[in-house]
Formats: sequence, structure tokens, C-alpha cells
Amino acid sequence: MPCEHGFSNLHAVHAASQQALRAPKPFQAKDTPLQFAPDLPIAWHELTLQVQVDVLGQAVHGTVTYEGTVRKTEVTRARFDADAIDILRVFCGDGHNRTFSHDGRTLWVELAQPAHRGDAIRLSIDFSCKNPRAGFYFILPDADHPDRPAHAWTQGQDEDSRFWFPCHDSPNHKQRVHVLATVPEGMVALSNGALRDVYAGSQAGTRIYDWQLSRPIPTYLLTLVVGPFVEVQQRQEPFPVSYWVLPGREADGERAFGRTPQMIDYYQRLLGVPFAYEKYSQVAVGEFVFGGMENASMTTQTDLTLHDERAHIDFSSEPLVSHELAHQWFGDLVTCRTWAHGWLNEGFATYFEELWREEVETADEFDYGRLQAQRTYLAEDEGRYRRSIVTRKYVEPIDVFDAHLYEKGGSVLHMLRRLLGDATFFGGLKNYLYAHADSNVETPDLRRALEAFGGIDLGRFFQQWVEEGAGHPALKVAGSWDGDTGQWQLTLEQTQDLELAPLFWLPVRVVAVLADGTQVDKSLVLHSVKQTFHIDLPSSPQLVAVDPRGDLLATWELSLPEPMLRTMVKQAPWAMTRIAAAQALGKRDGHANTAALGDALGADSSWCVAAEVAKALGKIATTQAFELLALNVHLPHAKARRSVRTALGNWQTDEAAKLLTQCLVAGDASYLVEAETAIALGRTRQPAVLDVLRGCLDRQGWNETVRCGVLDGLAALRDPQAIDQIAVFLSKEHHTLLRCAALRSLCAFVAQAPQVLDILGPWTADTSFRFAFNLASNLGNLGDGRAIALLQTVAERAVDGRVKRRAQDAIAQIGAGLAAGKQVEALRQDVDTLRNQMRDLTERLERQQPTPANLP
Repeated sequence: MPCEHGFSNLHAVHAASQQALRAPKPFQAKDTPLQFAPDLPIAWHELTLQVQVDVLGQAVHGTVTYEGTVRKTEVTRARFDADAIDILRVFCGDGHNRTFSHDGRTLWVELAQPAHRGDAIRLSIDFSCKNPRAGFYFILPDADHPDRPAHAWTQGQDEDSRFWFPCHDSPNHKQRVHVLATVPEGMVALSNGALRDVYAGSQAGTRIYDWQLSRPIPTYLLTLVVGPFVEVQQRQEPFPVSYWVLPGREADGERAFGRTPQMIDYYQRLLGVPFAYEKYSQVAVGEFVFGGMENASMTTQTDLTLHDERAHIDFSSEPLVSHELAHQWFGDLVTCRTWAHGWLNEGFATYFEELWREEVETADEFDYGRLQAQRTYLAEDEGRYRRSIVTRKYVEPIDVFDAHLYEKGGSVLHMLRRLLGDATFFGGLKNYLYAHADSNVETPDLRRALEAFGGIDLGRFFQQWVEEGAGHPALKVAGSWDGDTGQWQLTLEQTQDLELAPLFWLPVRVVAVLADGTQVDKSLVLHSVKQTFHIDLPSSPQLVAVDPRGDLLATWELSLPEPMLRTMVKQAPWAMTRIAAAQALGKRDGHANTAALGDALGADSSWCVAAEVAKALGKIATTQAFELLALNVHLPHAKARRSVRTALGNWQTDEAAKLLTQCLVAGDASYLVEAETAIALGRTRQPAVLDVLRGCLDRQGWNETVRCGVLDGLAALRDPQAIDQIAVFLSKEHHTLLRCAALRSLCAFVAQAPQVLDILGPWTADTSFRFAFNLASNLGNLGDGRAIALLQTVAERAVDGRVKRRAQDAIAQIGAGLAAGKQVEALRQDVDTLRNQMRDLTERLERQQPTPANLP
């Protein structure tokens, strides 16, 4: 029948849409080839790089010499990566030229005669490159930045050294490096290892810096930085530790890098493995394409991490500094063999950020830092794609440098530490580092080292978390007190879709806290979809905390009695338990629940709990919740205060706008609080806000933090009158971060997409990394099909794989949105058809009803 057919179509469309929403986004296309390490027929032991760097001319030329040993039965030619480099001459150890071919990407050198296993080979290559596409970056003064000091720096990760000198550009091989760099007087050249000498160059007005590293490294860790940098020595023994900054930034450098010596001492003590290299230095450079890069013994850092006293109130460089330092062990001393196993570099460095936090800050802040890392991974898993940590399926290596590699990798290492205990975990890492020092590893090498030290099989752990498993558990917690048996009945359920994620085997810590403060600690194992545990207790508990410190990488639903949740948010001994209770109460209405959150907001000594309680009150969004937040708008800790201001933006009321306006006009000791206040003010969507925010566009300061917040506030306001004023900040005369904020803000004006696209169209010509990356990341938010052409242009012009990937993701995002729009339209048409059919059927039935006159 027609009605049944209409319902059938309706159900089919609904089912299809639900399936599309449920299915994970693919990390790569199905036909993406698997990636493996390249062959190594010749093991190069020594790399000597003699170069002259013309900073103003944006050019580098010189000679690279390789010395190595043949590994195969017979070799007739040698291969090098050399992308868009001019190869001038190749000659062997005796000075005779060798025949070579170069297709613009790969250099093949014909040997004088076949070489056999064990034979020694020496080859030298004269080369030149100007304006390299990647790998070597020149930062120069220009009309928009006439006072910017000229300097230059290299960046090899993941495989970008090939763009400025011929090399074996893969992490699966290591060699000792010797760099002799000729630079103009007034500039220094910084590189790996120890500075052996500085002497006059053959050309007048030049100097040669002679650097040598005694231990082997992969090519991507070779660095060269040139510029008028000044050094600040931090200590000389047992090896030199220092940092380099451009003149005038010495005090900012101390705020950023000041505790590096203490970090080194802590990591050495924690691991039982000494720092491996001749020195440790850091240099802050302009327009860096990463946060930092862990070049062996000589880390390059973005100058964005340098900050003034006001920023130091609630900004720290130490997560970045500790991350890159940890790489000197994990990534440099021991290096992943292929990028498929890159978590052995990045997962460790990410977790060691938190270990340094654990050393110098509170346990609450250590746990909260891990929670933030988990959230970063969860956002990627839910919003972009899901994949296993180890994967060989990628187009470019940079594709795998994501939150699965970093934050999930670090979270998995923490769970491994909790599973093994500190003695076994760190003892096993010591064995791992000593066993594989100066060599390459894959994930099974780590597993075997830990198993051998701890006498435990870790196959299941690595299978479900690292090697094959994708996703994470979603856990539902329910419980009640049984007075007859004297037991707490705890039910744990894994609610994740088992078609998209595995059923996890999970060790779960549960702690019951009794009225007198006694804690009953239990270790349980969850291995089924749903299990009920009966915990014997002497009396009804005040609270029961499951995974009290947030050790497990999981999402949680707490279906516990509300009185217990209210007790937990105020009295639980662990910040993560209080935060979990706050999140649960934030999903429930009721005066008592809101009041409990209000009590916790003002009273909790942990700023991270206060910040999360403020978020929960913001989600409740009642008058009572607003009043409680308003009372705490000036909390003493800047990070907690920032969260309160953010939460107040959830009220689109004149009262909220007036309160936030007062706060913004008054200013704040913290740049970040002031910026968040501006954003929250915009989110109130009140008409008077436009002029207030416009009036704050002159608030300059560290990294343009406040003005970026004001632009984000204008974007949240959605008043199209602001578009032209925001567009002004796209100009290259402005700070990079301010330009990126302007991009981000403009792409929030979905209703004015044609106008925004007209503004942004010419800016696809700007290929600077941060700008292009932000353009690619935000254009998709407009949801307009006309943005696809701009994104294709951005992708075509990009060299950095991150920009290409973001552009491709945005194109897919727009395509999915357009398809969803068509699906919604089809569903609407089905509903209209069904409505018409029901009306016709009703009319037919009414016509067939007997009239009163015809009734018997």
C-alpha cells in the first residue's frame, strides 16, 4: 500500500543516515598502499657536509661526502634522495668523477666497478639549491617586517632533508655527522654535537663553523641554524647546556628554557640512562613550522614559546621543552625504524611531558594534564578518524603525526606504567634504551624489553591498544548498597560499538571511601560487555570511585546515585574523581546538584577541578548556575578564572553581556583570561557587544593573544558588520597568529559564505605554513561548495603534507555536508509524500463514513 511504501522509504533513509553517523571516518582510502622502509645496500657510517649558506640570497651550496660499507652481495650503483636540488658533480674517494642520473627527485650514482659485501665506499656530491621547497627556511626582513633579523634554519622531519642536500632520507639508518658551515660575519652557525673550531672562510667577511657529533643519527635529526643569535650558558658540567635567542630576547628565553638543566637531571635519574650527546642546546627561531624539533643535541624551538612576565602568569614553555628533551632518549638515541612506529618517538615524548609535570607540580595537575591529552585524542577519534596507533597505510609520513601518535600513545604508556608498576616500567625502559642505543626499533622491540624485564606477557595489551586495536572503551558505571549483604554492587559495562572497537580487557581500580575516611582499595578486571562485582564493606560507603585518578583511556557515564555524586564533587580525595562527578552533575538538573557544584567551585583548592566545575555549571545554564558563576568571576587562579569567564558565555542574555563587558573593560593580569573573556562576550550574541569588542582591537601584547581572542569573539557574535574589520588583520604586516585568527574568525560567518570566499580567494597565494594550514583547516567550516576550488588550490601549492591533508579533509567535509543536505532534502520530500498520502487516505475514509440520515 502507498502508506506502507512511504514508511518504508522513511525508515530506509533514517537507517542509512544513522549508519553513516555511526561508521568511523577512514584514516586513509582503501587503496592507499602500505609503506615500508627503503633498502640499505650500503650502510653509510659518516656524513660530512661542507656548505656555504647565503641567507639573504636564500641559497645553500656545497659538498656532501659519504663513507660507508657495502651490505649486499654486489652493488653497482648508489641511491640518494635529492628533491629539486641541482647536482653539479659526483666523485669518488680518488677524486675521479662518477656518472650519475638525476630525475629531479632521486640521484643514482654509478660505481667505478661492482662493490661487494664488506667493501668500503666513499662518494662526494657537489650540489646547490636556491629557495628550497622545504627543509631549509630563510626568514628575512621585508616591507611588512623591516626590522626582522635575517636568519635561516633547517627542518628535516619527517623526510624533508632531501630538499636541500642529497641524503638517505628515511629514519631506518643512522650515521655520524660532521658539518662545516660557512656563513657571513655577524652570524653564527649552529649544528649537532660539539663545536670543534671557528675560523675564517676563504672569502672575505665569512667564517666557518666546524661541528661534529660522535654518535650516529638518522638524517632527519641533522640541523643547521644560521643567524645573529646570542647564547646564554646555563651550565658547563658534566656537559654544556645553553639556549640561543635573537638579541633582546634573553630574559624571555630564561622564562622559557630556564629549568632545562633540572629536566635533564630528572630524566637521567628516572631512566638510569645518561644523556648521550656532547651538549644540549635550544635555539628559538622565527616562523618555525612545528612547536619544536628534537635535533640530536640541538633542539630548534618556535620563538612563539618565548614570553614576557605577564604571559608567565599562566603560560609555560615547559611542556614543549620537556617534550623535545625527552626525544634525546626516545627518538634520537633510539629511533623508530619507520614512521609506522612513530609513537615510539612521539608517544614517549608526550608522556614524558606529563612525567616532568608529575615531578614539579601537584598530583592533581599531573592527572589533569593527562586528561587534557586524552581529550585531544578523543576529539580526533570522534571528529576526524579512528585508526590503530601502528599503521603502515599512509600517503605521506606526516599523515601519522596526529593525536593517535602523540596523545593516545602517551596515554597508552601511562596505562602500561600502571599495569607494570614503576619499578618494572622504568627498569624495562632502561633495558630497552641500552639494548637499542644508536639503532632503530619497531614496537615489538619495546614489548620484548618490558616482557623480559618484568616476566609478564604483554601481547594482549599491545594488540588491543597499539598494534591492531583502534578506538577505546566507553564505560558505564552503576552501583548501589545492599544493606542485607553488606556489599556494594558495582556494575561496569562496555558500551562502545563492538563493530568499531574491540571488547577490551581492562584492569580497573575501585576505591570505596567510608564515612570515617577509611579507603577500601580493590583491583578488578573487566573482560566482558557487562559485569557486576560485589564488594564487601563494613558500612555503606560515602563514595565509590572507579578509576579514581583517570588512569584508563576511556569515556565514562556515571549512573551513580545523585547524593553520592554530590559528595564526590566536594569530598573525593582525587581531582579526577571530583571532575568526573562534576561532569555527571552537569548533565542533570536540580537545585541540589547545582548548589553542590557551586560549593565546589569556590572551595576547591585545585584550580583544575574549579575549571571543570565551571564548565559543568555552564552546561546546566540555569539562572542558579549563572548566579554561582557570577560570584566567582574573579577567582584567584588565572586558569580557573578563565574557565568561569568561558562558561558565562553560554548565557545569551543582557545580564551575562554586561558582566563580561565589565570584566573585559577592566582588563586582567592574564593575557589568556582577557582573551577568553572577549570570546565569551561574543558568544552572548547581544547587539551592544560589537562596539565593545571593536574597542579592544588595539590591545597588543604577547603573541597578539588578546587581539586574537577579540577576533574570535567577533566571530562568535556572528554580526556581519564585523567582517570587513576582521579582514584587515589578514594583511602580512600583522603577527602570524593574528592573521590566522582572522582566517578562523571569517570562516565562522557561514551565512555570509560568498562574501568571505571573495575575501579569502586571493590569500590562497600565501603558502607560509601556519597561514596555509589555518586556511585549509577552516575553509571547510563554511560548508559552501565554492570553497572546494580554493582548497584544491591550497593543496596544489602546499609542500607540507599537513596542509595537503587538512585541505583534503576539508574538501571531504564539504562534500559530506552537501551529501547530507541532499539526504535531508530527500527525507523531507519523503515526509511530504507521506503526509500527502495520509491526507488522501483520511479524505477517502471520511467520504466512506455513513451520514446520520443513513444510520439504521
